[in-house]
Amino acid sequence: MAYQPIPIGSTLKKIRENKGYTQKQISDEKMARSTYTKFENDTISPTLPKYLAVIDHMDISHEEFMYILHDYHLGEKEYFLHLFKKLEKRPTLALLDEIIEKGEALVQDHYDQLVLDILNACRGYKALLEEHDLEKAKGYAEKVWERMATLDNWYLAELHVINSILYLFNSETAVAFTDRAVKILSKYKDFDEAVTLQHSFLLHVTNLLMMDKKYEQALIYLRLLETPNIMLECPILWGVTLIRKEVCMTKIGDLSEPGLINKAIQLFECLNQPDLARYAKENPETVYNLYARFPIAHIKALAV
Repeated sequence: MAYQPIPIGSTLKKIRENKGYTQKQISDEKMARSTYTKFENDTISPTLPKYLAVIDHMDISHEEFMYILHDYHLGEKEYFLHLFKKLEKRPTLALLDEIIEKGEALVQDHYDQLVLDILNACRGYKALLEEHDLEKAKGYAEKVWERMATLDNWYLAELHVINSILYLFNSETAVAFTDRAVKILSKYKDFDEAVTLQHSFLLHVTNLLMMDKKYEQALIYLRLLETPNIMLECPILWGVTLIRKEVCMTKIGDLSEPGLINKAIQLFECLNQPDLARYAKENPETVYNLYARFPIAHIKALAV
């Protein structure tokens, strides 16, 4: 499909008029009023600095402007990324299928490396959750890591992808990546997205550490999760944290905080998550454990 430039001028004009601003107020000595008029008429396209100045004077963010531009919907890629980030709160086969379907449609339309990375990450997740094929899952994850390993720095998009393939690595490597991710994410302290992503990294690495019976080290990361943010914004992840904390403490003989698993069960029941509540009652270590169905020897044989 040939690229079609999006005419943003009419949207700029509508927002300006609805907010009661004049063209002179929006141009605000950053540019000639005649130049701004050409933006609204789609005669010329604004440079990035001028575009940012315009929406700042309109008291609107880039994200909100793009949402309005697409008739109060996310664009196709933005919606795809939105779905992918939802996996960090609750991975399900239905969600994976939707992401894979939309991702395949996007890459058929035009090449996009990030979309391809996410597609492979999600295919790996599906191989784990539906086919219970660890080797196949890691094959997909390795395709993603081939590119991620070449990058000098990781930003939010890359960190979301790396988090989704953390199971590819042994616990020692996963710890190193998690520590690096937490350090990077600390720079995004005012981004809710970064907070949720950090929670997910910490839960993934504790899963790997517990599989290696490194319970004391897992507790260090679990205690980093004891924040009001996760309790209020990600209650399911908070329940998983409680379960893993009691499991780890019990394994090392620390019985100072009994009843954490019961609290998690009550939380899952309140959230109408009967499957999670049942898993927590029957075998707490299987809750959100990607490796629950695999023998330890097989897991270690495939570790990177």
